[in-house]
Amino acid sequence: MAAKKRKSGRKPSKGVSGNPQRRAQQFQEHEAVRPRAAEPAGTGEPRAWPWWAESHRTVLDRVREAEWPDRLLDIETLAGRITGEEFCARVNGPGQRTGLTPAGWRQALTETAMDALDADWASGGKDWPRLWAFCCGIADEEAVAELEAGAREIAAGGDALVPGVPVPWYQSAEGADVLLARDVYGDRILLAAPFSDPARPSDADHWYAWDLDWCAIGLVVGAGAYDSADAALTEWRDAVGPAAGGAAFGPCPPRTGLRLLQQAQHGSMQSDSVIGDEPGEFFREAPRLTRRAAALAAALGKRLPREQPGEAEAREASVQGFLDQHTGHAWNSPGDRDSDEDLLDLILEAWGPEVPPDEAAFFACSPHRIESCASFLREAYEPEPVNEAMALFPDWVQWCARQTGLDGEFTERALAAARAEAATPAGARPPKREVPFRRAE
Repeated sequence: MAAKKRKSGRKPSKGVSGNPQRRAQQFQEHEAVRPRAAEPAGTGEPRAWPWWAESHRTVLDRVREAEWPDRLLDIETLAGRITGEEFCARVNGPGQRTGLTPAGWRQALTETAMDALDADWASGGKDWPRLWAFCCGIADEEAVAELEAGAREIAAGGDALVPGVPVPWYQSAEGADVLLARDVYGDRILLAAPFSDPARPSDADHWYAWDLDWCAIGLVVGAGAYDSADAALTEWRDAVGPAAGGAAFGPCPPRTGLRLLQQAQHGSMQSDSVIGDEPGEFFREAPRLTRRAAALAAALGKRLPREQPGEAEAREASVQGFLDQHTGHAWNSPGDRDSDEDLLDLILEAWGPEVPPDEAAFFACSPHRIESCASFLREAYEPEPVNEAMALFPDWVQWCARQTGLDGEFTERALAAARAEAATPAGARPPKREVPFRRAE
């Protein structure tokens, strides 16, 4: 929707919010304005925080003690478990406030591990095969190229490397469909694709899937490798609950897939900061979900149609349709419509991500999205305009339910949530809701 002049009375939030979605928004805003002084001048390299060196030593000690498998997929799993458990322990450690940048921490760890690999091989040590496997399991695409250059020297000396050189970098399987499933509301999404070894580009080695929550800001809340798409769908349905009980896979348009994958790639909010509610299994999968997202995004980028659809214009027309057909308000004067348009615009300010992946996600009206929207408005705006906007909330939710064809049972759940929020004055504190990171609706 086109930007409009907002009602006066916005107040800045103080401190870090107790609401998970608002807190994530604050982290995102912080990263957007973070001064570049956080990086050493002139190097372009991430800053190394004091605790990183100790945590990296802890990881490498575990690497040297582990028995490493032969298959790269299993190597990735073990490397992710070792790194994820250490980073998760640091996130949840007492007084930990700085340096919680997952991608930067892993990049510095990769460099440390590669230095240890070089030193061990040069001195005739016995740990370098384990260090090699570990580096192959966590390195990003840029680090893999550097890793291979050094490994050729090892291979030339007659030493065997597992995995071999070049390191097999899993790619989106040639000619295979990327699949998408949604819950009934439309803002909880499963994206899945088959991946292959470069030596056999048309044969799927495994499936990889991302569980994406687009109700508030767009988050990856789960990911993993599976033997089949059906296995991923079954596990996802169990995690999401009844709202996903009838979900089925369909083809994913390239543009939608690219938008969904943005939060899974380097440079995203989840790559550069932590929310604080992530479970250990999320951090264990973080290196691989980023690798697979980069590979799939590259493949989807080649499939984009030349014509760009007018999605923003279509959404604007639908929003205007709501205002045209809205019941319970008299349009006897231009001022009435302008007033409600301002109130709706205030709701849309907090109605999920600014750029939704598609139309279905924009109109999704799950109870969790409704609660998150209301919570954000109460924290970000003065009570008077929020109370006025909340009176419009149930009608907006009803309209969204019609746009998505939501059935009666789930529409009633959404309307009950909207009415409860409308009945709670902005000055009052609603009961605190503990929402798991990978929530069930």
